[in-house]
Parts: sequence; C-alpha cells; structure tokens
Amino acid sequence: MAARLMLAGKAADVSSVLAYMAGAGVGEIRLQLRASDAAEQDSLIMRATWLNPDVVVHAGAGSIAGSDLIVAIGGDSETSEPILSSPLLCAEVPLIFVRLEEPAAVGIFPVRPPCPLCADADMIGPSRTRGDNAGFVAMVATTEAFKLLAGSPPPPSPTLLQFNGFACTTRELRQRPLSARCACSVNAETR
Repeated sequence: MAARLMLAGKAADVSSVLAYMAGAGVGEIRLQLRASDAAEQDSLIMRATWLNPDVVVHAGAGSIAGSDLIVAIGGDSETSEPILSSPLLCAEVPLIFVRLEEPAAVGIFPVRPPCPLCADADMIGPSRTRGDNAGFVAMVATTEAFKLLAGSPPPPSPTLLQFNGFACTTRELRQRPLSARCACSVNAETR
C-alpha cells in the first residue's frame, strides 16, 4: 500500500496492468493517458477502485519525483510517440518500458543511462503492428513491476526481454555508442 506507481500509455494498453496493480494493493497509481483517452479514464479509475477501494488512482501527469516506479506502455506508434517525448524515459526513477508491437519487448531500467532512447536495442523504432502476444507481454511487464515494487533486487543493469512469438531472449542493455545525448546521459554526468 505504500508503493507509488506511474502508469503511462493508451487506455486499452494500460487497462490490464492497472487492474493487476490495483488488485494487488499498490497504494497510489497515477495514470498518464493520451488526451484522446479522456472518456476511458474515468472508467479505468472506477474499475480500479472497485477492485480495491484502498487504492488511490489519479489521472494526469503529475510529478514523476513522487513515484517509486514508472511503467510506460507503447502498443503502437500512435501510443509510443507521446511517451517518447515525455520526461518519463530519462527520469531518475526505475522504469519498465513495454513495447507491445512485433517483436514485443520489455525493458527493465532500474538505473539510467541507458534509457529506451539511447539503449543499444531497438526499443524505439519505426511503426510496427501490435503483436498477437501483447497480453502476455503486458503480464510479463506487470510481474517485473511487482518484483521491483516488492523490493526484490533489480537486475544489476538495464535488461531487455524480447519476445518473437516463439521464444524470449534476455540481454543486458548498454548505452549506444555515439548516441545522441539524451537527458539520462546528461544527468549521469552531473552526478
């Protein structure tokens, strides 16, 4: 109940993650949805409150600094664009970045750099179609979020789980050589 989560993405993509997190008792959940999802926002909040009346669900961006974890979900290029242009990716808060497109991926970023923008993986790329395994991948991301919020030791460095429909591969993420400097690189230099 003491955990604070920021959940960002399209209403349809965050719905199942929100339900699991509320049902499990994450104390405060802040939703950052697309502006076009305003109609679904109230429904999501009501559903989460029905699942667990002790959970507080807020709508709107709010402060990143008060969050214990950020889960950002991109289900398609339309959804990913607002997330990519927000400060969520480079914030000094643990992040789980989920890409529900083919090939689907879950990036676990307990520390930065790298972030999804400057990692040596195709976390951010051209538009792709939503994967058939999107529900499964969202569940994997939810499990990783539970582990971090419950205090399990995070991976020692950012990690990528990639799903191609048949198998999952795991590898350590590193900062892309000569990548464009993003906020997490600048923040790391000033620490």
